[in-house]
Amino acid sequence: MALTRERILETALSLLSDYGLGDLSMRRLATELGVAPGALYYHVRNKQELLTRLAGRMLGPAPAVSRNDPGDSPHTQGVSEREVTETVVEQARAAREAVLRYQDGADVIGIALAADQESVSSFVAMRETFERGSISPTHADWAARTVLHTVLGFVSTEHNRLRLEASSAPAEDSGARDIQDARGCEFGVRAVIRGVLDEASER
Repeated sequence: MALTRERILETALSLLSDYGLGDLSMRRLATELGVAPGALYYHVRNKQELLTRLAGRMLGPAPAVSRNDPGDSPHTQGVSEREVTETVVEQARAAREAVLRYQDGADVIGIALAADQESVSSFVAMRETFERGSISPTHADWAARTVLHTVLGFVSTEHNRLRLEASSAPAEDSGARDIQDARGCEFGVRAVIRGVLDEASER
């Protein structure tokens, strides 16, 4: 089978899901694909680019803010605070569900955000939503970053707990715990959004 970027990303996601970021090296990936490590660099320049592309695959397209007019610019104002809040909450929920499926997924998104924030669809969508709510581009950038880091922090904690429990008996009511985790993350996201909107209204 020919080596393609698509095949590289699929295999890397599988390794990430099964073993975590610590075992996702270019050498390990090449071995899994049955090629020499140098062959990978025809398709991805380095591990940073690999992780950035993985972040894009993990997140996919984020829910977008609704617009009054399809021709509106992303920076057109007029979205209510309630619309901003519910849209960002939906975007945060989608990001959490996407990242939660992969061991160390939160770390991958964090690296991608530091390397190329425009490649992180959830961040871009949240920033656009805040801008549509009459928040300045700089504050919208900070707000989107804060919300996304809140989500990633909750996901990272969930993954760490799962690691600690891996060698012990399964939790008796993991379903209820998962619901509580999701509610806790949403609580944190809503608190951040409320603070952002309050701060923006004072400026």
